[in-house]
Amino acid sequence: MISLFLDTSSYKIIVGIYNNTNQLVLNIEDNDNHLSERIMPLIDKSLKQAELKIDDIDNIFVVNGPGSFTGIRIGVTVAKTIAWASNKKIFTISELEVLAGTTKNYKAALIDARRGYVYAGLYDSNGNNIVEDQYIELTKFMDKIKEYKDVEFVSYDTIKVKDLKEPELNITKIIERHLNDETLNSHSVNPNYLKLTEAEEKLNDKDNK
Repeated sequence: MISLFLDTSSYKIIVGIYNNTNQLVLNIEDNDNHLSERIMPLIDKSLKQAELKIDDIDNIFVVNGPGSFTGIRIGVTVAKTIAWASNKKIFTISELEVLAGTTKNYKAALIDARRGYVYAGLYDSNGNNIVEDQYIELTKFMDKIKEYKDVEFVSYDTIKVKDLKEPELNITKIIERHLNDETLNSHSVNPNYLKLTEAEEKLNDKDNK
């Protein structure tokens, strides 16, 4: 079972190729404003490194948020297009789960959402989402998780929490965890922004006046 893993929603572009849970190729690059130009060549490069073609792919795992609205949209669109055109199975993964990685303790994954808000989720050592992913004020999230001991905080952003660390990614574990998930119809896969886009917020404000 050959799987393609795509993550374009955060500070890293991640493209991985897996045979069941065995990593064949993993390319991680810094993300930038040229993502739309870079993602397909990186997928092509990864397939060539694995000595595979797109038709050899059975599954596509795509990170559908939260994170950069543009990055999420590009990654989801690419994954859906490949899945639809080649009749591949598709699964969605949370960016916060990716950031949480693996640990012996609880991990709180954080993404700065500005103005004191974060995208946040708490995960246990088995990758279970203990406090659901949400868009929330940082202070309120800290209050929600205060009952949990030995929580490690991870983020690529500068966030005012004690002992914040950079994420240690473990994509193989994520593939292993979700390989038997229910397959999604490619048309039903959508970005999971966890909040309204700026345009939607302005439209709501206009409608409520």
